[in-house]
Amino acid sequence: MPRVKKEDIYYTLLKQLAAVLVEAGEEYVTVISGYPATMARLPRMKMLETQADDCVRDIMTRLYTSFITPFDREDIGALALAMDDVVDHMEAATLRLDLFNVQEMRPEAIELANLTLVAVQEMQDMIKRLPHYKTDEKLLKHAIAVGHVEDGADTVYENALRILFREDETRGKESLAWLRIFDRMEHCLDCCDKAAGVVRNVVLKSS
Repeated sequence: MPRVKKEDIYYTLLKQLAAVLVEAGEEYVTVISGYPATMARLPRMKMLETQADDCVRDIMTRLYTSFITPFDREDIGALALAMDDVVDHMEAATLRLDLFNVQEMRPEAIELANLTLVAVQEMQDMIKRLPHYKTDEKLLKHAIAVGHVEDGADTVYENALRILFREDETRGKESLAWLRIFDRMEHCLDCCDKAAGVVRNVVLKSS
C-alpha cells in the first residue's frame, strides 16, 4: 500500500486558523444580527480571538526555528498575521457595541457582518487548497473572490457613512460611535483581502 505523504505542519496550522476565522465569522454574524439581545455572547468572540492568537503564535514560533518552509517564510508570516487581524477586528467591532452602549442595530452593520462571513468562508476554501498552490487553479479563484467581496463591502461601508451623517444632528454621539464601529468592520474586510493578496502573490511567484 503506497505511503501517504504527511502534510506540512504549516498548512495544517493555517487550516486550523482558517477554521477559527469561519467560526468567529459565524459568531460575528449572530452577535451583530441580534444585538443587543446577543450581548451575552461577547465573551465567546474574545475566546475565538484568543484561539486565533494561539494558532499564530505557534506558526511564528516555528518560523523562527525552521530551516525549510513550504513557501517563503515571509509570506507564511504575513498570511498568518493578516488572518489574525481579521479576528482581532471582528472582536473589536463587537466589543464596541458594548463600550458605546449601542441599543439599536443598523442594517448596514448586519450587511457588513454577512459579507465578512462570506469572505472568511472563501478564505477557508483558499487555505484548504494552499498545499497545491502550484497546480490548483481554483485556489486563485478563491483568493480573487475575497477581493470581490471586499470591493462590495466598500460600497456598503460608504453608503453606511453617507446615511449616518445625513441623520438628525442631535444624534452626534451615536453617529460618532457608529463611525468607530463601521471603521472596524471595514478594516476587518480589508484584512481579509490582505490575506488573500498574500496568497495571490504566492501563486503568481510560482507561475
